[in-house]
Amino acid sequence: MKLGVSSYCFRQLMSSGEMDLIGVLDWVAASQAGHIEIAATDGAYYLENERVVRDTAKHAEEVGVPIVNYLVSGDLREGEGKEVDRLRRQLDVAQRFGAGIFRHDVAPWAWRERDPGEFESTFQKVVEGCRAVADHAAELGMVSTIENHGFFMNGSDRLARLVHAVDRPNFRVTLDLGNGLCVGEVPGKTAAGLIDVAASIGVKDFHIRRSAGEGWLKTLAGDYLLGTVSGHGDVDLPGLLALVATKPDVPVSLEFEGMEAPLPAIEQSLANILRLTTEGVA
Repeated sequence: MKLGVSSYCFRQLMSSGEMDLIGVLDWVAASQAGHIEIAATDGAYYLENERVVRDTAKHAEEVGVPIVNYLVSGDLREGEGKEVDRLRRQLDVAQRFGAGIFRHDVAPWAWRERDPGEFESTFQKVVEGCRAVADHAAELGMVSTIENHGFFMNGSDRLARLVHAVDRPNFRVTLDLGNGLCVGEVPGKTAAGLIDVAASIGVKDFHIRRSAGEGWLKTLAGDYLLGTVSGHGDVDLPGLLALVATKPDVPVSLEFEGMEAPLPAIEQSLANILRLTTEGVA
């Protein structure tokens, strides 16, 4: 397994100024992780600070931590236009980082269509936008992906349909093993339905409850989720990692989003993932 981490794991420390990307790379280089993916929200900071991108790419090479994936937000509900142009510029940033994979959203995280008609009309616009982004990615020799993320473009059926409709060989999926829960899909179905079109894979774990207090995410199925250390929650990571092991060339990245202290939680999550993978192989 090619196991690494997402910079999203360090978001609290980066937001507070305790760590920057260089510090994150140094931490990863000393850990059991072998690569990093950069989660850049809208990516505006890196577009405006080319020197940071250049210095980060150089340092990543120096410490032997490849940047495999670059992730940004996106809203393609209107198809081609200014947003596609923005995503093309973000693809250029991804290339400067040295990433071979680019992940973009197609709608705001919390947005959900009101009815099937709105879904179908929006879907056609999303296909149009994804094709335009993927075509620019192809010019750069990169893979463009959409993640099963949020409440609209989530669930294995929707993602698989989108990949088929976009119909570009370099348009694939960043498969998050836990996110299908947000729309009431069990992780096993999500993984089985998307593993063959996955260009990268994200690992996370959740506590899952039927009722909960503040701070928990309510899913479309009425369950409540709270992120935690991988291996400490209710997601069937051993079964999912056994499936992931059938795709050894696909990069796998930890995405910790729990309430625990980040650095020990990341370290423990990596150790648990490696242990569960080894036990699954054995």
